[in-house]
Amino acid sequence: MVFLKRFAVIGFLLLIAFPSFSQNKNLIGQVLDSLNQPIAYANVVAVNQTTQKIGGFSITDGEGRFKIGLAPGSDYLLRVSFVGYKQFELQLTEWKDRDQLKIILSQDETMLDQVEVITELPITMQGDTLTYKTDAFTTGTERKLKDVLEKLPGFEVDDNGEVKVQGKKVDKVTVDGKDFFDGDTKLATKNLPANAVDRVQVLKNFNEIAPVRGLDNDESLALNIQLKDGKKNLVFGDLTAGAGPEERYFGHANTFYYSPKVNLNLIADANNVGELAFTLQDYFRFSGGLADLAGKSGSSLSVSSEDLGIPMAQRNNALDLRTDLAAVNLNYNPNSKWRHSGFVIGSASKNKLGSSSQRTYLRTDGNNQETLTSASVVENKSGLMKYAVTYTPKEETYVKYSVFGKVADIANQNFQDSDFGQIRQQITSYQSRQPYTIQQKGEWYHAPSEIRVFSIEVNWEKKYRNPLYELTTNQKPFNGLVSMLDREMYRFLQNQDIKTRTIEGAFNYYLILNPTNHINWSLGYTDTRQELVGSTEQADASEEADLEEFENDSRFNFQDLYLGMTYKTKWKSVVISPSIYLHRYAWNDMQMEDEWSNDKLLLLPGMYAKWDVKSNRSLTYRFSSQANFMDIQKLAQGLVFSDYNSIFRGNRQLDNGLFFTQTLDYTHFDFFSSLNLFGNLTWSRKHHDLVNTTNFMGINRLVSIQNIDPINESLTGSLQADKRFQSFKISGGGNWNTYATNSLVDQNLIKNSQFAHSYFFKFTSTFLKTVEVDLGYTWDQNFYKSTYAKNTFDTHSPKIEVDWDIWKGLKLNADYTYNAYFNKAAQSKSEFDFFNAFISYQGKSSPWEFRVTVWNILDTKSIRRDSFTENLISTYSYLVQPRYGLFTVKWDI
Repeated sequence: MVFLKRFAVIGFLLLIAFPSFSQNKNLIGQVLDSLNQPIAYANVVAVNQTTQKIGGFSITDGEGRFKIGLAPGSDYLLRVSFVGYKQFELQLTEWKDRDQLKIILSQDETMLDQVEVITELPITMQGDTLTYKTDAFTTGTERKLKDVLEKLPGFEVDDNGEVKVQGKKVDKVTVDGKDFFDGDTKLATKNLPANAVDRVQVLKNFNEIAPVRGLDNDESLALNIQLKDGKKNLVFGDLTAGAGPEERYFGHANTFYYSPKVNLNLIADANNVGELAFTLQDYFRFSGGLADLAGKSGSSLSVSSEDLGIPMAQRNNALDLRTDLAAVNLNYNPNSKWRHSGFVIGSASKNKLGSSSQRTYLRTDGNNQETLTSASVVENKSGLMKYAVTYTPKEETYVKYSVFGKVADIANQNFQDSDFGQIRQQITSYQSRQPYTIQQKGEWYHAPSEIRVFSIEVNWEKKYRNPLYELTTNQKPFNGLVSMLDREMYRFLQNQDIKTRTIEGAFNYYLILNPTNHINWSLGYTDTRQELVGSTEQADASEEADLEEFENDSRFNFQDLYLGMTYKTKWKSVVISPSIYLHRYAWNDMQMEDEWSNDKLLLLPGMYAKWDVKSNRSLTYRFSSQANFMDIQKLAQGLVFSDYNSIFRGNRQLDNGLFFTQTLDYTHFDFFSSLNLFGNLTWSRKHHDLVNTTNFMGINRLVSIQNIDPINESLTGSLQADKRFQSFKISGGGNWNTYATNSLVDQNLIKNSQFAHSYFFKFTSTFLKTVEVDLGYTWDQNFYKSTYAKNTFDTHSPKIEVDWDIWKGLKLNADYTYNAYFNKAAQSKSEFDFFNAFISYQGKSSPWEFRVTVWNILDTKSIRRDSFTENLISTYSYLVQPRYGLFTVKWDI
């Protein structure tokens, strides 16, 4: 019956999508100049003379070739244009799909008419800017920017709102050239209305700082969303409200105002249906754009994360999700020299999670199996703020000041039941923290002449964290590891205060030797100071327990003074840029009035090289070396509870790890064949790596950290391709990750290895001009192996999505995913699937949309996942949200 149910669903969706392919005929040709040299990125458009609409279009590739699929039986006017050349026109009635049309463009010195034509073409390429006219790719049924981007060639948007173009991650999103919530792709893709978007510009090698444009090797990628003229100088957006059984609710509001001087964006959201407008992950990810300076020179001080120990909730691993969001973004340009920008984001969430896991501890004996059930409630309130003012009196000078702050109140209540052979343990734990961060940054760039550029950057940052951990259990915890008083119930309370202050400064001098060679000298300094005070007490005890080992009173200072040189040269289509940095490190820590100091010199080389094989193909190589240091939490030697069965002790004798990473990227983007190919290979070797050491007693673990002599290394790779045909698109690829690490378990050297690989295939087509169907298949396999255990996990996931414009504004969306999960060691298999459906109606030119949504129609209860650490292999069963429905009404402002 289970299989019948699944195949009935798939059959229903396939019946909807019964194909009726249109039979187009290819028109192929080549565009040349008067010297018979190919013209790349020329625009080729075929206008149907009956409808006066674009019947097909293309952009020439590096060899000047183009291919357009046209419906036969109509007359077309073929127009070919490129900046600096006269427009070419040709009437077409009959053509052969195997004969190549040869088109010669003659130069036009005026170019004025050309610019006017190019702005209305579906795709244009000028320098490093690729512009898409979105109306040529969309159908009018798209709701948000995410839906628009997914229709554009070479674009990908994942469920978290991360955007990739031609296989490369987008670093920033702007709207009409202005910052949108600091360029965050998620807030942009999930909130900007689709009907406001006129063009999407892909800005390669993006750098808003004019004096150093083209001098660095960052290769940043940005999107600029150009709005339709009708959306400027007025308020636009949408308001949505909905409700459903079991007290389900949904409310969302987007309001936007854009004018030449003032841009204002307001976003508000409240729901309990799993629509995550802003998550705890987003809070931790937001840095305000104030990146550290020392990281560019190869230094890394690994300050422990604020989210340590807090489970993260997503729709596919949480039983219940409730989120609230209010956000404001403002840009104000009083004149051409001054620009003010900023945002404020406030969010709150309350999430319930439940899981059951089978855990295999990588111990030296066979008693290593635990069954653990867990139920958690995670509550979070957070706020973020940023203000930046930019002053550009002239193109040669750029001055900017930024201040960024974030604050949170996070709590996690966790109930667990542990079954470890003859030991049954009930655990209640409570974690809370109220962290805050304040950052300030000043920047000055100036080019006094065409061959000299100077810059100064200064950062100041202050962080505070106060993690509290309360542990209650019915069994004596950490038996043999810690002395404690005997009780029927054991309750411990652990407090920590951690303060971090960082000051950074960097001076750069660029000497431009000629148009293809320049040198960059860098001088920088970083000073980090940390304080950690912590203690643990056994609560509800008539006498005081001896827990002095859990006391921490530490001070840590870290300084990095560096001098570096980078040389960049270009020879024909090859760019080479070697670099070298000399660092002088000094650090000391004071623990319980005992001081420990150290210092060293390190030389860290680097290399960047890029070969533009052709105008649409490139190969990029990067080599980097990094000195990685640990922060105060890894050095403090007082014991710290990190879990109900895990205690951590720092190691003040830690030295730095030295990491060497090599990366190779390949990009192939072909307009003629409609084939896109992207590949990546990364090899990392970690010398004197900082690894955890584990000593077991039962399932209790005493964990520490130390440098290790054997080299830990990893090799990751990815390959992805997509190709468009006349009436469908196919895409596929794979990801590979293999690593070998060494660690110490019970004082024995243990070698752990993992090989994870995944493959996907997707077929997309539109049938009967109203039904868009996506068919996909994904296979993931994780192979874990250590000295004492190994396991293999497989997940197979076929998927189908249907988007059907039924009749005059009536639309159906449905998606179905089947998952088969295999655990080889346990010889077990589990199956789970999800079926969601949405039906909506919005009349032509009507601002109102009515929508009925049903999630998890098959009422799936849980999903399966697995994980691997240096001392533990786990396979999880996560509870997920049950079936529920919602009726919503949306009004377009």
